Amino acid sequence: MADNGDRSSLLPLPKRSIATTIELPILLNMIAVSLTGSALSNIILYRTCVHSLGHTEYECKPFLSPIKTNATAGLEEDVQRYSTYISTVKMVLEYLCPAVLSMFLGVWSDTYGRKPLIVWPLFGMAISGILIVIFAMIETLSPWWYVATAVPFSITGGYIVMFTGAYCYINDTSSASSSSLRMTILDATISLGTIAGNLFSTYLILTIGNVYLLLLTATLNVIAYSFANIWIMESLRGALEGGASRVLDLLYVKEMTSECFKKRPYNGRAQIILLAVIRILLIMIIYGLSTLEYMYSRQKLHWSLRQYTTYSSVSALIMFLGGFLGVILVQKLLRLGDVSFSMLALFTAAADNMLKLFAVESWYMYLGSAISLFKGLTGPLLRSFLTKNFPMEDIAKIFAFLCAVESIGPMLAPVIFNSLYSVTLATFPGAIYVLSSVMNAACLIMLGFVLMYSRKGSSAIYQTIDNDIDS
Repeated sequence: MADNGDRSSLLPLPKRSIATTIELPILLNMIAVSLTGSALSNIILYRTCVHSLGHTEYECKPFLSPIKTNATAGLEEDVQRYSTYISTVKMVLEYLCPAVLSMFLGVWSDTYGRKPLIVWPLFGMAISGILIVIFAMIETLSPWWYVATAVPFSITGGYIVMFTGAYCYINDTSSASSSSLRMTILDATISLGTIAGNLFSTYLILTIGNVYLLLLTATLNVIAYSFANIWIMESLRGALEGGASRVLDLLYVKEMTSECFKKRPYNGRAQIILLAVIRILLIMIIYGLSTLEYMYSRQKLHWSLRQYTTYSSVSALIMFLGGFLGVILVQKLLRLGDVSFSMLALFTAAADNMLKLFAVESWYMYLGSAISLFKGLTGPLLRSFLTKNFPMEDIAKIFAFLCAVESIGPMLAPVIFNSLYSVTLATFPGAIYVLSSVMNAACLIMLGFVLMYSRKGSSAIYQTIDNDIDS
């Protein structure tokens, strides 16, 4: 185990207070995103049907309802196939700028603080939310205008930069023993926001309509930004202000890469590279399936939006409970290390994919979610492993590197998964779950090597301690 180094540049570890509760603005943002996704998914299908494929408004209007009917059965395949092109372009644009910025901002935050990495993306999301409301209000706009709404969130860093800042902030304000739990709480916050959004989305769409729902989500995003900007304290003592003009300094990239790729004892460099590849694949699975699972359930199981949001809420609730039970109870009882528990979580995720692949009734989907209740723990567990096994002064740079390479995932995922879904939609729509299972298997193999390298390092350290005691 590595020495976590000097904490002199950090504020004293504070008691939990509103000033360090970054989970609250992130929770509001996740609720807004979940509500927005539910409203927009049907709007995009409707406008694709009318503006891009040239069908009448009467034919396409059933797409706007959260309750699916057979009225769209003849149009479903063509509309879904075309809408995947729009979501592909939008997602690539949304993650292009964050991929570049993440190469700089992790090291930049060592000097100028973590708070900007959280506040800037929340500001971008607030502006994007307002643009989405305008897009929804102007019914004559084609679905391709939806792509433009991603620009503000993208140029302010997106989720890649926001979670780089969030995880570094947690590492700054947590002890080594509590960092795993704090990171799990952050991931559970994301799940809780998803649950809340999905539970109320259908009801709100039926009650106030799509446009007013989007106006509500834009308001939530503005509140989240305001809270983070006004109340959240900076976690680094002596952080400089006014560093925006120095963000794109190539020295930051050089420093990050040199720290991550320098030779380390016990195959430390190989561990970082393997974890980076694993995170790319896992992010690809998350983003690849997130945009297609609703369409898959419409096509394979003939679900309505209401049925899907109910399932999504239950699935998120299971992951929320699994996160806490996994870290607080199961990991301690079974005495599993972070990497070993991650391997267990990946195995159950592969089983989940196979159940959904062969789903012929709704209960298959719910059973898959129940089996894979720990799959959401992989991210926080692997970050916790890094904080325990690498020097503290390198953690921000390693997190930044991982977030930078993770940003490749959201750009590759729609290109690969959406293309595969479009090609196999009529014959084998479950091919996306086969691909996900193969990726999970590859991650399991690579984690096996990480586990082997880390155990060699631990054994060497214990042997050194024993020799010191004997002498």
